[in-house]
Amino acid sequence: MKNIFDFHFHLLFKHLISKKDSGRLPLTSDFKTKGIMSVIDEFMGNAFDSQSSPKMVKNSSLGYGVTALMAMEYAFAENINGLFKGFSSTNLPINWDLIDRVKNKQTSYFGLFKEEIAYYNANLNALEKEHSIKFISRKKPPTEDIFTDPKFTYLAFSVEGAHNFSDVTIRDTSAVTDPGKCYREIQDDKNNIDLFSINLVHLSEIPEQLMCGFAQALNGTAQVAFRSDDFIPRLGYGISEKGKNFIRSVFLHPYPTLIDVKHMSVFSRHKFYQFREELGEEHPETLRLPIISSHTGFTFCSLQDFLEQKNYRSSIRYDHGKTIPEIQAKNRVIGKTNFLLNNKIFANPWTINLFDEEIIEIMQSNGLIGISMDQRILGSAKGMLDGSRPEYFKDPEAIPLYEWEKWFKNGTYDLEEAFSTTHKTDRQVRHIYLLCAHILYAVRLGYSEINWVGESSPWDHICIGSDYDGLINPINPYDDITSIGDLRNDLLVYLPIVDKRLEPLKDIRVFKNKNSESIDENYLASCIDKFLSQNGKNFLKRYLKNWK
Repeated sequence: MKNIFDFHFHLLFKHLISKKDSGRLPLTSDFKTKGIMSVIDEFMGNAFDSQSSPKMVKNSSLGYGVTALMAMEYAFAENINGLFKGFSSTNLPINWDLIDRVKNKQTSYFGLFKEEIAYYNANLNALEKEHSIKFISRKKPPTEDIFTDPKFTYLAFSVEGAHNFSDVTIRDTSAVTDPGKCYREIQDDKNNIDLFSINLVHLSEIPEQLMCGFAQALNGTAQVAFRSDDFIPRLGYGISEKGKNFIRSVFLHPYPTLIDVKHMSVFSRHKFYQFREELGEEHPETLRLPIISSHTGFTFCSLQDFLEQKNYRSSIRYDHGKTIPEIQAKNRVIGKTNFLLNNKIFANPWTINLFDEEIIEIMQSNGLIGISMDQRILGSAKGMLDGSRPEYFKDPEAIPLYEWEKWFKNGTYDLEEAFSTTHKTDRQVRHIYLLCAHILYAVRLGYSEINWVGESSPWDHICIGSDYDGLINPINPYDDITSIGDLRNDLLVYLPIVDKRLEPLKDIRVFKNKNSESIDENYLASCIDKFLSQNGKNFLKRYLKNWK
């Protein structure tokens, strides 16, 4: 049955950058590496092969979701040619002309963004007739009840990175961009797509349009594949005036667009929460707009404790004359398994993941958190002995200089800037444990910090946000979107198990079974249905009512 909701995935991105003969891969084909490139892709966690193509979506249980539009950033194109361009189009079907246009700064991000929209528009009929995929919009509300027809998959559009609204030539820092104008060009047009949400930043520095600080995400293998200094955050500043003006543009539009806090640095996320309250005092109607984080993990700790207890090492390194502030967070055991080896599981403590205060902030805004299916975001690390780690997380994390000096240099939590308040392998089971740990931690924290009224609960504010086809390394055994229909059964089995073994907030048991009595299976099933389906449906209903 097609009823699962995914808050964040990429439907046509890999087709957009593909090449087959004289055109792109047909929508009926998957992006597939071959030969030695498939070996390299295996080493990279199968990031290149399709994970949520139209064919896969058609054959999946996905009934609803939000698919991301994304203009390729210069950082990805800058050095990719040296590693991959030698492969034949048979082994790696990439359109190098597109990559070269970005690398050689022959276009703008807004130009690329409109090309992607045009690509979707050109394929709307094929997507509907051949793959049973329809797109929803407030500008042209659907005539049918989209929540009663199991035949189709209904999708809204998000935009991953406000760089998509930069209308000057890539890297032209002498020109002035007008992202609000570009946004209105799309959103004012009743015949154009309707934008559900926007990330202010993505994975790299965009020097021609600085909106806010971003959190480092690429490391290790990814940095080998896509070598660029732009992946290292440097110019952190909270949110720039241009960023604030852009937020005003999208929040005050007749069809407002949500801001997705994923990829923002933790300091910038804080400044967004603060600015949202300030804007709400001036324009109270904007406070109806919820906060979202569409594809994320958790640090499993509070920001205040992380800073004041200095649960990290802070340092400065110099690379070719460039100053790079870094922190290296302590590893944190969040649970145990019953395996002889690898009997401990750990979180990913990088600040791209949400801290406790933020989970509460999102819930209190009546928002939604999509939990990523990327094993790295959830906390898995390569290696056979992942259950044994040193005191500090292996990879240091670069922090923008201003933000590092403000919070991380001395571990200062400035109260003036406080937040408002089937058979599976061991590795497969560990990954499912990690997913369950994130689900349960959000629920425990919600029960701990918020007084819930009536039937409402923390279960109303979490969902899947897979990031499939976003060059992720998916958790085993959920390699692509065709497998998510199996997730319900695994959650039925493993959520109660992990609830017994999860260490943080362990005094709050989500599924209580006193005196060894059985878990209330109906309650467990209803919670899982909220996570997999109902919360997303309810969110889309609010969206189609323009958040009223």
